[in-house]
Amino acid sequence: METETNIKVDGGGSAASVTAPGGTGRGTLLGLLEKYATVIGFIAMIVVFYLERPGVFGTWDNARSILELAAPILILAAGLTVVLSNGEFDLSFPGVVGLSAVVAVQMMSDHGANAFIAVIVALAVGVGCGLVAGILVAFQRASSFIVTLALQTIWTGVALGLSGGGTTIADVTEGYISLTFNRVWEIPLPVIYAAAVIFFAFVIMRWTVFGRQTMAIGSNPVAARLAGIRVGLTRLWGFALMGLCSGIAAVILSSQTGQYSPDIAGGLFIPPFVAAFFGISVLAAGHFNVVGTTVGALFVATLQTGLTIVGASSYIANIVIGSVLIVILFVAAQSRSKA
Repeated sequence: METETNIKVDGGGSAASVTAPGGTGRGTLLGLLEKYATVIGFIAMIVVFYLERPGVFGTWDNARSILELAAPILILAAGLTVVLSNGEFDLSFPGVVGLSAVVAVQMMSDHGANAFIAVIVALAVGVGCGLVAGILVAFQRASSFIVTLALQTIWTGVALGLSGGGTTIADVTEGYISLTFNRVWEIPLPVIYAAAVIFFAFVIMRWTVFGRQTMAIGSNPVAARLAGIRVGLTRLWGFALMGLCSGIAAVILSSQTGQYSPDIAGGLFIPPFVAAFFGISVLAAGHFNVVGTTVGALFVATLQTGLTIVGASSYIANIVIGSVLIVILFVAAQSRSKA
């Protein structure tokens, strides 16, 4: 099928008619498949796991477990979405999680602090670490990839030093454990915390000046600077928010386990990146967004839980999630180029 396109010729010329290839049914189908590919894949994965273990996977208890597993991933991915939207990377957040967790637990075990003080200190440590990364990246014009990779090593080393060479510290208060043990209307508290963080991030990125400036910087930092946006300061606040999210995740993880352990952030490095990049491909958005990140985090948690239920070995999950990240990066690149 062909369509006729009228083109206005400058300089007093009349409109000329030219023929251009129109959309075909095949092209439309491919476009729809590309737009909804990740959503279709998510639904297909759920169907496969359900058919494999309907009596286990298709229960409310399992759904609740998936949401609880997704909570720290959602929180970290929300902060990462802000940083990535700024056109930067943050590889230091696992170290920040570990450092915030060990400080919170030591506040209770060594100094007799209550749960409230421990939480405040953990969040302050997270924000402080984020500010350090932001200052080095935003104002020193250093590569965020290299700087945050170095900071990840530093924060991990400091956490191991504070814990006496990486020993487990388990002396926490009952109030601290209750932060994640209780439920509201059968919904685990970590899920509620994650929902609050996601809502906060969505509001910031969608309806605030900071959010609009962040998206502008990520699209074209040079144009954003010429437009009067304070690029360095905006990026600094982005890293600070990432640090805050890391502190919240540290509190949740250490409260759930009732302790600090050297591997407290184990397995939380790749999933937030998968979730954040998943957001680019959801409905072919072409840019990082909180809604897509939320879908991505639920995808990762569902995948991990489903593989466990069907009895897959732990290394299979790593292979599958890594492969998913590669596919998502490819789809995201296509979506961004077309956007």
